[in-house]
Amino acid sequence: MKKLLLLLVTVFWLASCSNDFDVTAPWKEVPVVYAIISPVDTAHYVRIEKAFLDPERNSLEIAQIVDSLYYPENAIAVWLEQVSNPSKRIQLQRVDGVLEGYPRKEGIFAGSPNWLYKFKQDANFTLLTGQAYRLVIMRNDGREDITAVTTLPGAFNFRAPFLGDPVPNISFAGSVATRVRWLADENAYFFNVTFRVRVNERFFNGQLAETKTLVWEAAKNVERDDLPPQNGLYESSASLTGNSFYNFLAKNLQRPAANRYRQFGGCDIIIDGGGKEIKEFLETAEANSGLTGAEIFPNYTNISEGFGVFTSKNRTIAQSIRINSVTVDSMNLSSIADTLGFIN
Repeated sequence: MKKLLLLLVTVFWLASCSNDFDVTAPWKEVPVVYAIISPVDTAHYVRIEKAFLDPERNSLEIAQIVDSLYYPENAIAVWLEQVSNPSKRIQLQRVDGVLEGYPRKEGIFAGSPNWLYKFKQDANFTLLTGQAYRLVIMRNDGREDITAVTTLPGAFNFRAPFLGDPVPNISFAGSVATRVRWLADENAYFFNVTFRVRVNERFFNGQLAETKTLVWEAAKNVERDDLPPQNGLYESSASLTGNSFYNFLAKNLQRPAANRYRQFGGCDIIIDGGGKEIKEFLETAEANSGLTGAEIFPNYTNISEGFGVFTSKNRTIAQSIRINSVTVDSMNLSSIADTLGFIN
């Protein structure tokens, strides 16, 4: 989350400085907002900043001045409300991201303090999938509120591997494609697929020596399949080869000690899916990059004033999936992973 947060803020700053302002115009303040909310997160953070155009000063100099980046604490009040029932709302509190474990990456912007706006779900305010939520930034100087709306995606339904099996399993065999398939509602467009793979190392007497958990980022930015919905749900899939799995293992494991062997202890498959705002932001960036891109970027934003992205995501985890014997047999026939010491 932090990497994307910093990237987006940098993009909006640079784009606004280069494309949208008349350099002879008077000093101007521009809101910059970024947030991703998710029903599976306990703590949520919103970055709210202000970009400046000042014809008398260098933009890089301004970026290093904390008071030039952030609104004074009493200048704004930040709320999140459910669109269908605005009385269901929560006020966000200003916190220092450095103290929350989110230091700002060193760069052109002042790093400390790293002011963010935070809320936690509780019994009085819980994020519900399928519901639209409005971010409201109220300014105390009488100007209009800054707003943005996103709708939370629902949970994702696995189609493959089939979780209804007594022991759900998956196999990876050489160049053969293994498909992970799932269904999502209309509010999810882009997905990441991640595996948590458990590897047990044992002594030859069968005693467990250690268990390693490896994280494989198997597929990123998977777009929803262009197929008609089934009962309101859209299918998406990621095609993974056995060789890609073997390469991942080879990069993260050495040949085992002479008195040890390895077995798979199962895996979890994690689907993260983001809202349409992420899709639209990425499409805008892609359409205007490269040699054929537009000379002036049409900056994507869904914030009512200024720049930024307010979007949502969800996560579903299929746990304790067995990596079946076909995988080990194929690995031991492959030059990529034949020295890693796996047996069935």
